[in-house]
Amino acid sequence: MKFLPKRYLEEFFLYSSQFVLFFVLILFSSPSVIRPDTAALVSLIVFLLAQIGLLARFGHRPPARFLFSLMTPLGYTVMQSLSGPARPVDMASFFLWVTALYLGGIQALAIMFRRKWAKRIAEIFLSLGTIFTFIFFYFYLDLRLTSTSAYESGVLGYEGLIASLSLSNFVPAFLLFVRRIQHVFFMFGALMFGSFQVADKIKQVSLKSRLDQVFAVVEPPVADVSMRDMVAGGETRDVVIVYADLWNFTPIAEKEGARATIGLLNRYYALWDIVARKHNGLVEQFVGDTAILVFGLMGEKDAADEAVACAFDFLYEFSHLQEDLAEHRLPLVKHIGIGVNAGKVAVGELSSASGVQRIGVVGEAVNVAARLDSLCREFKQDLLVSQPVYKQLSLEPQSRFQPMGEVLLRGKTQPQIVYGKK
Repeated sequence: MKFLPKRYLEEFFLYSSQFVLFFVLILFSSPSVIRPDTAALVSLIVFLLAQIGLLARFGHRPPARFLFSLMTPLGYTVMQSLSGPARPVDMASFFLWVTALYLGGIQALAIMFRRKWAKRIAEIFLSLGTIFTFIFFYFYLDLRLTSTSAYESGVLGYEGLIASLSLSNFVPAFLLFVRRIQHVFFMFGALMFGSFQVADKIKQVSLKSRLDQVFAVVEPPVADVSMRDMVAGGETRDVVIVYADLWNFTPIAEKEGARATIGLLNRYYALWDIVARKHNGLVEQFVGDTAILVFGLMGEKDAADEAVACAFDFLYEFSHLQEDLAEHRLPLVKHIGIGVNAGKVAVGELSSASGVQRIGVVGEAVNVAARLDSLCREFKQDLLVSQPVYKQLSLEPQSRFQPMGEVLLRGKTQPQIVYGKK
């Protein structure tokens, strides 16, 4: 499982985990007489870290989002019940459960919702939940400090201290809390901040919706008119082929379903289209998770350099693609293989029965590039280039590769060296 720092931090700071952190700080700041023992505190932290990791990896699935959100409260409750005598239900422990159920449930629904208005409503409820949770923990911290001070001064006994923090005292204590003017100003400020946050969230949902519409359909790659005119009848040309596919894509597609798979592929296609255009390449076709790109159709002398630069650019952006998939609760793809080969191919304009035309590339050079792509798994590399490509590279791109060994490629009588990233 690939570790995504940005995704992990988002889970920690933007979802329910920060409330658990507040709870941990409150518990550590408590006097020893009411502080849970070390085992319960350590279990809380361990369960928290495990919950964040699982949500970062599997949180794009609604059931996992909801169930894993309950992991920390469940673990803490079990450890607390096993490590000490039974006590009245503490209001903080109760609210920890309420927060986990509320936020986990709303987040799961937000993933399931497809319509923009439904996602807006979910974001509003999430923001309101965040506001009221902050207010509660501020109230609870104030109550805990006040009760502890009263206990240490002898005003409250041990039973009175436990009773003051129990769930049954929530309403009387909160009514007393709101009588102080500074607390009223705090709650007013939290509500105002929350209203700004809600407005910002709604704008984000609208922006993401528009971006999703852009990603929703990737236009088939079309060569410009001058290129199509030059090769319309079919020609043999020296080109560089980039052949790429995602590892273990079929199991992912079968497991995640059609909607998630299409969302993943549209972003994957769009990224290849962007990096190909940047380096003067042509996306010959997308087939499932396979992308085939062509460089040097117009006789460019730096086709190998551009093809390799395009591959490196895609690999650099691949981590950002993973973060984008995680943000949109789409299935993660951990590995990709890219093969780059140079050689002669037959190039021409292909037409379907419906009249749709595209530039097609056929030849052994394409097959060798596909073979290099499949060899990436054997060599544990995400990019392999053939010897003909390596020889055409300028010095700086050559310095980024190292020999991986000799391979007998299809159609060749002698083994050839393949090169991988250093």
